[in-house]
Amino acid sequence: MSTLIASIPSWLLPTLIVITSIITLTIILERSWLLMHKINILDIEDEKKLLEFIRKKKFEDAESFCRLQSHPAYKVALGILESKDGHIDLKHVSEEVGMKQISFLEKYLPTLGSISTVAPLLGLLGTVTGMIRAFRAYALTASRSTQMVGGLDEALISTAMGLIVAIPALIFYNYFLGRVTTYINETSLLADMVLQELNRKK
Repeated sequence: MSTLIASIPSWLLPTLIVITSIITLTIILERSWLLMHKINILDIEDEKKLLEFIRKKKFEDAESFCRLQSHPAYKVALGILESKDGHIDLKHVSEEVGMKQISFLEKYLPTLGSISTVAPLLGLLGTVTGMIRAFRAYALTASRSTQMVGGLDEALISTAMGLIVAIPALIFYNYFLGRVTTYINETSLLADMVLQELNRKK
């Protein structure tokens, strides 16, 4: 078994970690732009404006207003408003559109979470293969110090690389997850308020 593990090319694991680091950076940049720049926390004045349109039965204005907003709460509100004249349970419409928005917000986050777990494991595997190579070199002959040092070097570098990728991945994963949870809660609250206003008009 040790021979099989030692036969793993020394470049393979660092290369895999580099690939995961590129994926991690791409996801962090894309989700940062969406969750921190494009979508902002709900503005109370905007909520009041939407609800006022509904109270005054200015439904076209309400729909136009929702289309101009990037927050998922307004996407759900728009779905409710567009379905209000049909024979459909608006609560179900709210839940269906809400699920689509949640999927959109959580896109790539499972991958980021997996990387935060897998990256240190790849580093650990690199540590194991490096140590096995180092001790095999030592067992064969004490004079092959270059191979032994190379194995130890591989072990330490792999561990460091894995941690360098995993730590920011875990930090941003937890931050993005908290941000998504806030958006989901805001969406649920606004959807309920829109449904209440529409029910008052019946």
